[in-house]
Amino acid sequence: MVSYNAAHELERTLAAITGPAAPHVSHEILVTDNGSTDGAAEVAEKALGADAVKRLGRNTGFGYAINRTVERANGDFLLLLNPDARPEPGAIDALLAHLLAHPGDGIVGGRSLTPAGQLDPRSCFGRITPWSLTCWAVGLSVLGRHSRWLAPESLGRWQRDSVRNVDVISGGFLLAAAQTWERLAGFDETYRIYGEDQDLCLRATAIGFRPSITPNAVIVHAVGASSSDKTNRDVLVLTGRATVVRQHLGHWHGYGLFALRFGVAFRSFGEHVLGKSPGRWRKVWRRRSEWAGGWRADTPMPAFATTDAAA
Repeated sequence: MVSYNAAHELERTLAAITGPAAPHVSHEILVTDNGSTDGAAEVAEKALGADAVKRLGRNTGFGYAINRTVERANGDFLLLLNPDARPEPGAIDALLAHLLAHPGDGIVGGRSLTPAGQLDPRSCFGRITPWSLTCWAVGLSVLGRHSRWLAPESLGRWQRDSVRNVDVISGGFLLAAAQTWERLAGFDETYRIYGEDQDLCLRATAIGFRPSITPNAVIVHAVGASSSDKTNRDVLVLTGRATVVRQHLGHWHGYGLFALRFGVAFRSFGEHVLGKSPGRWRKVWRRRSEWAGGWRADTPMPAFATTDAAA
């Protein structure tokens, strides 16, 4: 787990995985804290002991912090879990059982619910493609948000209630064998936040794995608990998407980056026509220099970012 200013959610999740949702196999729980100022590191140390918690002292980014956590791990399997993703009893065991039964899948995830018991579909996604970017750019994915043709990354109306191979498993609840993680060299630390899980899964697919979802592994996700500023979150998400496009769309990457810029500009223009001021997308468009090129190896972690912002 990686924590950053999410002490309350972290406390609830640790209470679950050290209590009723604890797996029935030998395990360890490791937390890396990215310079929290709300007492999150102290919460983890109280629950797990100081030896289980590493304080990095600054916001290093999600991928970097996860990789440093994995370096301390001794298990044969690695579970990535967000502080605001509380597993239900039996969820971790179900995830492990699914991977043991389907080792060729390589990476597995589960089903996510909101605190109200409604489906949170963001436990998995379809991959970014030229078509999905086109649909997003011109607004078709908004008009047909439940269509597997017009919003292919959303996977249509599927309720995550059946076993299925998917393109991307969310890094907020993701299980892989330690050998698989090592073979993939973990997260690409070019990504500061957002997109590293898509990159990992696409690289896994490229070497023959088939990531999958099991509905028997359920988490309750405190949706939005760590992302209060939508503009900042949009900038981070778009930066991650631009990086995936640059790295995984091959000769289509130029078109993909154009589609991202066009989609934001189109929404910004729409807000202008409708008289919305200042407007979410107009703010994002003004900050396009921050996201349009994606993450680079020397990009600093933005001061406004939260490393569990996948919430």
